Amino acid sequence: IDLPLGDFAPASWSQDRDGRLNFPLPYLAVIAFGVQPGVDYRLRIAELSTVAGELAPARLVVDGLPADPGVRAPVSATFELTLDADWPAAAYVTDPRLGLEVDGRPAQSFPIYWDRPATDWRAGETVRGVSHLQLSEWTGGRGHWRLIAPGLGLPADGVLGPVRLRARQPQPMWAEVRPYRGAPTLFINDQPSNGMAYTAYGPEAQVFAEFGQAGVRLYSICGTPTASGYGLAQDAATAPGVWDFSQLDQRIRMVLDNSPDSYLFPRLYLAAPEWWLDEHPEAVVTYDPGDGQPIPLINAGRRVPSWASRDWWAFVDEGLRRLIRFVEAQPYADRVIGYHLASGTTEEWMMWGANDDHWTDYSPATTAAWDAWRTAAGRPVVPIPTRSERAASAMGNLRDPATDQASIDYSLFLADHAADAMEHFAATVKRLTERRRTVGVFYGYLYQLFGQRQQNAAHLAFDRIVRSRDIDFLCSPTSYAFRDPGSGTSHFMAPIHSVAAHGKLWFNENDIRTSLSPGAVGDWGKQADVAGDIVQQDRELANVFGSSVAQWWFDVGRNRYDDPALMARIGELVRVADQTMAVDRSPRDQIAMVADGRGLARVNVGDHLTLALMLNQIPPLSRIGGPVGYYDASDLDQLSRHRLIVLAPLYDPTPAQRAALERLKSDGRVIVFTHAPAPYRDGAWAPETMAEVCGLQLRAEDRAVPASVTYTGTDPLVAGLADPGYGPGMELRPAIVGADPEATVLGTLPDGSPGLLVRR
Repeated sequence: IDLPLGDFAPASWSQDRDGRLNFPLPYLAVIAFGVQPGVDYRLRIAELSTVAGELAPARLVVDGLPADPGVRAPVSATFELTLDADWPAAAYVTDPRLGLEVDGRPAQSFPIYWDRPATDWRAGETVRGVSHLQLSEWTGGRGHWRLIAPGLGLPADGVLGPVRLRARQPQPMWAEVRPYRGAPTLFINDQPSNGMAYTAYGPEAQVFAEFGQAGVRLYSICGTPTASGYGLAQDAATAPGVWDFSQLDQRIRMVLDNSPDSYLFPRLYLAAPEWWLDEHPEAVVTYDPGDGQPIPLINAGRRVPSWASRDWWAFVDEGLRRLIRFVEAQPYADRVIGYHLASGTTEEWMMWGANDDHWTDYSPATTAAWDAWRTAAGRPVVPIPTRSERAASAMGNLRDPATDQASIDYSLFLADHAADAMEHFAATVKRLTERRRTVGVFYGYLYQLFGQRQQNAAHLAFDRIVRSRDIDFLCSPTSYAFRDPGSGTSHFMAPIHSVAAHGKLWFNENDIRTSLSPGAVGDWGKQADVAGDIVQQDRELANVFGSSVAQWWFDVGRNRYDDPALMARIGELVRVADQTMAVDRSPRDQIAMVADGRGLARVNVGDHLTLALMLNQIPPLSRIGGPVGYYDASDLDQLSRHRLIVLAPLYDPTPAQRAALERLKSDGRVIVFTHAPAPYRDGAWAPETMAEVCGLQLRAEDRAVPASVTYTGTDPLVAGLADPGYGPGMELRPAIVGADPEATVLGTLPDGSPGLLVRR
């Protein structure tokens, strides 16, 4: 398909300044019109290229370009460009720029300020320009200057002369996470960092400069050792045995050129290019569309690899080896403090297809790993359950292992095989960097993933990842729930106090949209004006400081911060972060909310019960009047200082967790059990043993009852409460009801059965 430049015109909604298609293009969108229902459309763009048309001949005189600059002081170069008299009228010329190419790749680009724009140039005229050059200290090697002039016909393809730049010599550098004043802290060369950072999907020099002026010294940009996703970076593995890290190189240099005293931890997306997937069809992820006949998954326009494929592991390992070797050979090697490893849906190690309700994975590679997992667990090998089998539970909200064991197992397997991949690649990076760089991942969204994603998104192995010796930090976006000011509540997606208890640093991705960003007010926390933006940032950073965690601002969704008042406030918050580093940052929480990560595999896929029991409890807990910590059930032995423990819920505790819970039944501590307290024992459905854990006699009855409790009696715990009761009202089955003659009934279910009990 040929698209002549002369046929392009501004769209009706365009805000284009000159009515021309100017290069480089920031992006290109393809919009399909006239799409009809019931027709199968398939479009794959195999290649996109620009083809030179008739060039405009010109002569160029340049003065002031340095050939061997020893000192990187600013210099200026002048340009005199004479257009030939026979310049074709159909020529399409954009304003030329000055490029610096070193060691065969673009290193820097400088604007040339011409006396008039290219749209006003005419045949036979001479135009003049000047460019002010600040050569980067991060660039070294031999190369040449080039006039980047699309549409102009210049001698030697625009090459202007040679240049030699002496490379900066990087110094030894060591980054790690270790305790500091009571909290896990990032250390760079033995100095603690305040953890304030900025992450860019769309790198812009001016934005890096603004955050640098605000005091931010940590940055992350996107790259990949293999293939990217979501159009966030260029593929690195361009062909068998061929890797290209030039874009990552350019992005790192852009950060350091505009915020020179800074450090980076690039976000590396781990996937596979199409050519590799063509060679490894057994590793292509598939999903069940509902008929039990799996088909290849297309994620953000691309096929994706199975995390279980050992061939893919080897491919990624080779990409990581080449990327890290490339970075370590650059002048900025001592400014890269680690790597943020990302994969899966929206980069967050959520199972492929999770956000689109595509239930994966049935590929041969994953099937083989599933068979091995079942065998290691001492269970017979069975096929991966179909979507309809995974979505069904004859018992109701919870699963009966007698009929649903394969579905329970598959939710646990998905989490384990994600953890296998994360731990493997983290260990690879640690080995390649001699443990001198940090490694982090998105993971552990136990307080965010509800609906089918709770069981299908592979985030239930939090207890493994938080204990991995090769992972230094975990992260997530700040919760997408309750973002409105006033009524909202800043909170994080994972049990962050468990993260800290295991010496890991938590990074909060502060992606709250500002009033300067696209979208409607209210979307993603967006406010109507900068005053509202500042309120949002104050609340978010108060939670960050009070929780002793790190955080980054983020340009996702074209989020912007370029208002003087907003950037001034961000600068003030960075200085507050510095001040917090001088005080005791030890945890002070006396109330613990405990999530049972692996136990959530016992919940029917997509059941909304846990939404009410977990996420919706966070706002009232945040206003309870005491400091609250968020933990995984694998850390019950960490809760001896807590006065109130809310188990939300605890379905399948291990023997060690049962013993820890028994030790906590002391010292006047209050323990709140929600829904069904430990109705499973050693993996089997055993509701008759619930009393062993909670100390209350309960029954599980095979019937449905609305989840609604009305207070009753005059006990001081409920007397005088303004609300008559509580509960989301959804159907509960089986019904868990009280049957303890020695307990006090504080509330009843709609059928009169005891629904709220206390035993002192």
